[in-house]
Amino acid sequence: MSTPDITPQQALENLRFLTQDYLPEARWTVGGAMRFDNSLLTINNFLSRNLNTRRFSNVAGAPPCSWSLDWFVQRRPLAFDTYSQHLNAYTRQHTRVILIFDNPYLSEAELNDPYGLSLVQELYAYYPLHKHAVCVASDALAERLRNAWPKLKIHCHMNRLVVEKGKRTPALYNKLAGMYDRVCLHPSDAVKPGMYQALENKEKFDIIINDSCLRTCPVRREHLALLADMRRAPYDTELMRRRSDLINRVGCQKINSAELQQKASCNLTRNEVQALYSAGFRSFIIQAQQFRNEMTLLWDIFQCMLDYSPEISNKAALIANSAMAEFGKAQETLSSGLRQFSFTNYE
Repeated sequence: MSTPDITPQQALENLRFLTQDYLPEARWTVGGAMRFDNSLLTINNFLSRNLNTRRFSNVAGAPPCSWSLDWFVQRRPLAFDTYSQHLNAYTRQHTRVILIFDNPYLSEAELNDPYGLSLVQELYAYYPLHKHAVCVASDALAERLRNAWPKLKIHCHMNRLVVEKGKRTPALYNKLAGMYDRVCLHPSDAVKPGMYQALENKEKFDIIINDSCLRTCPVRREHLALLADMRRAPYDTELMRRRSDLINRVGCQKINSAELQQKASCNLTRNEVQALYSAGFRSFIIQAQQFRNEMTLLWDIFQCMLDYSPEISNKAALIANSAMAEFGKAQETLSSGLRQFSFTNYE
């Protein structure tokens, strides 16, 4: 017996129960762009085709440059043609790209980095139709970009709040919301009702759901300064040693099953996310810079975006498994290390 055809609108209505009790109107920004692109494009395509109640509104990331940080190894710069191809691929999926320039420690000379400026110029070429944006951790870089591209959307990265010398207050956030198109809350502030409820225009703020640093980390600013130094001197083993010693001293990456602590990290609980949603926040970020590989990011995408309430957890699991099965599909072309080369019969 054949199943009657239904319209896309009817299909969407039939699936609304999957999100009606968990952030139904949330907008999602997923990190890992220009790093885990094949996976992001695959998952975003699956969600758009099969689960229109959830999809990526934005992807975020950037090729390595003076304006960005790497948490682990220093990645090599991305070929500009590859960068442009990724922009095209996300544009075809109607997904906005946010370039993440998360280095808050930039010198005057670094503000004029030609590679970083060319990345923004290429992104801006797609701006009129797709409203791509940049997210910066430096007020000086924001001013440099505004002078070059007055209509460019510029967001404030959470690292701008990490290096703030004074106390973070609602007044500071409201001031930044007047300077930037959007502002990302410091992950530790996203669990303080007294802080986020005092924000004036909650629609302008973004919330990171899965930050893995400690909620009371005493060395976060020092860690960022080391990462900035490592970007400038990627082969300096003394910097690598200092970074390792810093992490070992704080113990944020050590897991002791006998001493597990509730809410030790900035990963938000479901109740905390729901409280933020009830307070009026609608824009949520699934970050990727703290992950060594894309499997952790893929896991977090489904853990953060889907409702795992007991009565529908089996359906959430089916969606996640079906999405991951997209990676095992047969391809029309064989993988080859020569795919970027072109060949002719001419000598």
